[in-house]
Amino acid sequence: FYFILPETPHWLFSKGYKQEALNSLNFISQFNGYPELEKIQLISPTGHAVTNKQGQSFGILWSTLFFRRSLICLSFCWFTVSVCYYGLEFNASTLGNEYLVMILMGCFDFPFKMVLYVLAGKIGRQKSCQLYLSLGLICLILTAIPQTDYIPISGNFTMKTMLVASGRAFAGAVFALLYIYTSEILPTLVRSVGMSTCSTCARVGSLLAPLVILVNEISPSIIYVFIVVCLMISMGLLRNIPETLGRPLPNCLEDCFEMFGETAEELERLTKPEKGEESSN
Repeated sequence: FYFILPETPHWLFSKGYKQEALNSLNFISQFNGYPELEKIQLISPTGHAVTNKQGQSFGILWSTLFFRRSLICLSFCWFTVSVCYYGLEFNASTLGNEYLVMILMGCFDFPFKMVLYVLAGKIGRQKSCQLYLSLGLICLILTAIPQTDYIPISGNFTMKTMLVASGRAFAGAVFALLYIYTSEILPTLVRSVGMSTCSTCARVGSLLAPLVILVNEISPSIIYVFIVVCLMISMGLLRNIPETLGRPLPNCLEDCFEMFGETAEELERLTKPEKGEESSN
């Protein structure tokens, strides 16, 4: 795909590569059967502009309250769904027939994700993620309840397997939706850095997942308790992230501030030139 797909014109233009952005637009135009764009001029949006120097993208993410809050909340959500998804997968051997359990888990993944994608387009990304996390939370709470005469789930292989497979499928569906949700929150200028940060937090969760085997030697319920706590925290953190359904993809900081209500003072501080640049101008 590297040799087939062109680079994003928005990204090229935000980096100052105007000619490369025009070439990319021409490639897209010709690929869709339209004539070459001969008379076209790329103009920077009016208002403030932030020059993205090397190494400044991560600094921009931490320079405002909105980006900082969104990045922390999203990163923990990525960590949670990764721990839940892979942790329950490693825990399959404790349920009984691990091959049957893995088959059931795989069968649950696809339909759960399809339903979530439909919900995300109807009720929004935030509510869809919270709904699926809450359903996964209920499944794992029921699984962790000790065996009793009134609640015989813990000793019932079929019921426990179905609940664990459902909880993993709920987490996997949210995992897929977070890719869309995160990219819709962050503008083009810092989207790659923000996505990389969130993905790194998710990999930390997947690295911790194999520890489930060691934890099970102490108590099989510890992993469920840990995941349940993480799910509850993630559901609360999602309330701090704005809804993106029906909103255009932010291309620059101005778009992001306008859509999500960031203050003009923050934008002015970000776009204020440095002393060296002021003197040179």
